[in-house]
Amino acid sequence: MFLWEMCMGAMMSVSILLFYLLISGKMRSAPDVHMADILTVVHLLSKLSFNERDDHLVFTGDLVSKGPSSSAVVDLAISLGASCVRGNHEDRILLAHRDTVSHPLTLPGLVDETITPLAGSNRPIKFSQPQKNRDELKLASGGNDDRVLAQTLTKAQIDYLSSCPLILHLGHLPHLGPTHVVHAGLVPGLALEVQDPTAVMNMRTIDLHNHVPSSRAKGTPWAKLWNRYQTVLPAKERATVIYGHDSRRGLRVAKWSMGIDSSCVKGGKLTALVVEGEREVRTVSVRCKNHVGKKWKKHG
Repeated sequence: MFLWEMCMGAMMSVSILLFYLLISGKMRSAPDVHMADILTVVHLLSKLSFNERDDHLVFTGDLVSKGPSSSAVVDLAISLGASCVRGNHEDRILLAHRDTVSHPLTLPGLVDETITPLAGSNRPIKFSQPQKNRDELKLASGGNDDRVLAQTLTKAQIDYLSSCPLILHLGHLPHLGPTHVVHAGLVPGLALEVQDPTAVMNMRTIDLHNHVPSSRAKGTPWAKLWNRYQTVLPAKERATVIYGHDSRRGLRVAKWSMGIDSSCVKGGKLTALVVEGEREVRTVSVRCKNHVGKKWKKHG
């Protein structure tokens, strides 16, 4: 699914929370959640007073990999009816899953666990985790982490990740105008339908000479060019992009771009962008544990 449109104009009684993973009359957007454990995500949602009856959550990709709670985070997204966009890590896991379907390994069973429910909800959050640790699976898979993780995910979790579009168009939002959510970035001047999928999931910079997007950190940030390009467009054609992916540059809020990856996996912060009716857009963050270099023995 390349592009999906969400008519938020008719939903402004709903909050939108955008995590770089993308809440009452609010929309919340969350950062790359693979950088967090499930308790950090729940902590942030509680700090935001997230209420699944009134608020809507949008993950900006990378719900999986690197952190200790991939399976639990995906189950949380499913249980809350969250929207999402596909990140480079989801894409890799889905490719690995297709490979394992063709060349399966013997898998351990899954056991259900629960954690404390969110404020405003009576339902506990359920998730599944492998009975054997990932070190055992990694040994059996020849050391391929993506293949290991792909095999610990359930069909429902894989189906959810597969449903995430590359670009989520939220429609016209107060203070933001026409708003798109992507994992990494967009090339200014190109229609959404002709953006390169690999670039949308991986880009950080754009070469000023050939205008080719790159995943390399060195170069001109695509968001800088995006903001400059908006200034030459008629007002009605300007658009805002909300994205994650670029943890090195961290939280970057500009006129027409909002980067909300604040390097949670390295001990930084997990940040949410909150769009709440006619109120000013704001960010809310919580501190994260440093998970770099650690091995995850339980959660997928």
